[in-house]
Amino acid sequence: MGGPPALRTRLWALERIAQVLGRRAGERLQRRRVLRAQDVPRVPADITPQWLTAVLCRNRPEARVRSVSATRGSVGTTTRAALEVAYGDGASSAGLPTHLFVKCTSGVAQRLMLGLGGFIAGEPGFYSSVRPTVNIEAPAGYYGGVDQRSWRSAVVIEDVAVTRGARFWEPARRITREQIEDLLGNVAEWHGALWESKRLAQWRWLRTPADHMRLIDALLGLADRTWAGAERAQAVIPATLRRRQADLRPAMRASMQIASAGAHTYLHGDLHVANTYLTADGRMGVADWQIGLRGSWAYDYAYILATALSVEDRRAWERELLDIYLERLAGAGGPVLGAELAWLAYRQATFYPSFAWLYTLGRSRLQPNFQPAAVALTLIERIAAAIDDLDSFAAVGL
Repeated sequence: MGGPPALRTRLWALERIAQVLGRRAGERLQRRRVLRAQDVPRVPADITPQWLTAVLCRNRPEARVRSVSATRGSVGTTTRAALEVAYGDGASSAGLPTHLFVKCTSGVAQRLMLGLGGFIAGEPGFYSSVRPTVNIEAPAGYYGGVDQRSWRSAVVIEDVAVTRGARFWEPARRITREQIEDLLGNVAEWHGALWESKRLAQWRWLRTPADHMRLIDALLGLADRTWAGAERAQAVIPATLRRRQADLRPAMRASMQIASAGAHTYLHGDLHVANTYLTADGRMGVADWQIGLRGSWAYDYAYILATALSVEDRRAWERELLDIYLERLAGAGGPVLGAELAWLAYRQATFYPSFAWLYTLGRSRLQPNFQPAAVALTLIERIAAAIDDLDSFAAVGL
């Protein structure tokens, strides 16, 4: 396929859209039961006791799943359901999970959003390959699969709402100093454990923030909604930033290049506070590992700090919190980073969160409802204040 890179990417995208639409139509006409572990469920209702036996009991041939039933569900970027599992014989199934959570890309819009964005394999890859290597507060993973032709994907994970009494965070709720320190310690744990790890190259679905930016530049013209998000969020964006709206994309481009240089670690990639939870025993955990990148620690760090804290708390705590994160990063196997260079990296990494949430707020009626508007407005206000306070434009050379 010839032509400039952006044109080639757009042509590839149009070709893949046609292929996914065709395969999705074929799935609707010819429903196949998922029975073997290598079969990828289309929707949570496809999951059978036979399939779960193949997935959960592969190392326990005497165990069998007797029944599976859905208890609750929702639809957003994926189609989700909580499952209760019962086994045939109590002795042979001891220790096997009984409360699961499944996420599938059942709809065309879900598949295209994640597939075109390059993230269709992110969460399946995390739960099947990355999660077993790190000791963090996050759901356990039992299955991750992707059909690359149709962009059908599924993960089966621990239902932490039941097993750990987890409550997923609502951004309007204030996070305490103790809770944010615990959360940053969790982030530092996987950043340090996978710092410059050889496994990052083996996990081939991982891209750098710069790779992600190139795809955004190539494809955004097909469905750019950031302008609509900026219009809807005017009331919560400082006037200084509204006057520099045209500079936000170049600033993000520079920020993504910076985050792709130097030492790499595993990045959650979408580390906003609505993707975190609080367990019954007070631990802060992280869920929704769909994105997955490799690059600078600051990419994750700036995202969670800018979204988790109120503007006032961030201003009061951010210097001390960075010192705490850096100490825990070194303790988890990472390097000893200088405080001032780390502060600069933090300032430089604030632009992608702004883009992500303006795009989320600006969605069209044809796009999935990623998050409620009230959540998006709360996070945009916090992120915009951080960019303004930290003089992030100057930090990236603009």
